[in-house]
Amino acid sequence: MPDLITLTTDFGTDDPFAGIMKGVIRSIHPTVEIIDLTHGIEPQNVLQAALVLKAATPYFPKKTVHVAVVDPGVGGTRRAMAVKNGSCHYVGPDNGIFSGVLNAKSRCVELTQKKYFLPEVSATFHGRDIFAPVAAALAKGTLLKSLGPPIKDPQTLALPEPSWNGKAIEGEVIYIDRFGNAATNIPRELVSVHCPNARKLTVKIGRTAIRGLAAHYSEGAPHMTRSIINSWNALELFEREGNAARTLKLKVGQNIQVIP
Repeated sequence: MPDLITLTTDFGTDDPFAGIMKGVIRSIHPTVEIIDLTHGIEPQNVLQAALVLKAATPYFPKKTVHVAVVDPGVGGTRRAMAVKNGSCHYVGPDNGIFSGVLNAKSRCVELTQKKYFLPEVSATFHGRDIFAPVAAALAKGTLLKSLGPPIKDPQTLALPEPSWNGKAIEGEVIYIDRFGNAATNIPRELVSVHCPNARKLTVKIGRTAIRGLAAHYSEGAPHMTRSIINSWNALELFEREGNAARTLKLKVGQNIQVIP
């Protein structure tokens, strides 16, 4: 299996930034495979990137190097970081972007060894000048400890957690995809425990109440808003052949309740 690097950024696809990073990586490691996980993170939305990494990276092979660049503090005092989780590595800013993948066994280092950077490092594009070349070096077999000193206090974000208030599960919308499907932070397990009869539960968001849990996206009439357990094993709101986020005016962070 070839070496593998993934890219997650808020660069979008109109500008050349993601392509430039790929060029740097291939210049250092010509045979590495590069997968675009997404370049559609909302600009400067570090939390969204952290949630995407948490949901997506477990599905990649061992020894994958995951590069994440959503970096509003680029050029400032925030540290550049690499993380080792098992056999996989993560490379990016130390701004909480890896909050969803860090655990007690994670090993983190600050990227200080400039021999692994491009010769000239700009103040505005560390994705090109630091993170891409470091990722290529790791994919080629460079040891984590060679990159810089340990970080004992990596920055973490307070990822939103659902709760049970005795009458309902309380959570929030954490991600809206390009189809307008709104994923929440309410996992399947919590729904199963407190709402054993999935067909009779009620999802309340704003003034809208949605009855029952759909088994698949084609269930219900066209343009009907439903709830479902998605591929992330979390509660999601969708509109058949429509856009639930637009119809219900949903936003990330919006409160949601699930009532048995």
